[in-house]
Amino acid sequence: MVILTMLLPSGAAALERVAPAGSGNGAIFETLERFHGHACAGALMGARLGLAAKTALKAAGGEGKLKAKYFANNCSIDGVQIAAGTTAGNKAIEVVDANENRLLLSAEKNGRQVEAHLSRVAEEKAKKYRELRGKGNALPVGSPERLQVERAVEDILCWFRNAPDVAVVQVRVVK
Repeated sequence: MVILTMLLPSGAAALERVAPAGSGNGAIFETLERFHGHACAGALMGARLGLAAKTALKAAGGEGKLKAKYFANNCSIDGVQIAAGTTAGNKAIEVVDANENRLLLSAEKNGRQVEAHLSRVAEEKAKKYRELRGKGNALPVGSPERLQVERAVEDILCWFRNAPDVAVVQVRVVK
């Protein structure tokens, strides 16, 4: 099996692409990459869902310990755990394998609840990411074609890191 490596451009511009000034999520994404073991769109999607849901739940008056219910058994689970603080270790996440990138986040103290799911654009970018990873894995390491695919993959990862919340996630208050 050949693993697709992610190439990051060097220099200050690379740091700005990965975590632009003011994004505030750079440290979370770095923690996520260490926790998950690599950078991938799935983990970033989960983080974006978790961050947006947590913000919306607090704005809706949610109080107390957070509990998550995620409706897919994929890399996004790690992103939700890191971003929302709802880890398997603290028994604050339940996974239902329904193949939906959807998060239900609840506040234990007062029962407030929000639901977050990916935008259509984010779903399309996730699909393109999976296609490119498959294509890249089939190409010889170091070939110009593979490098081109790797750049396209990195562009998608950068989009998931940096796009405005409204472009990535849709959140609604459930109760």
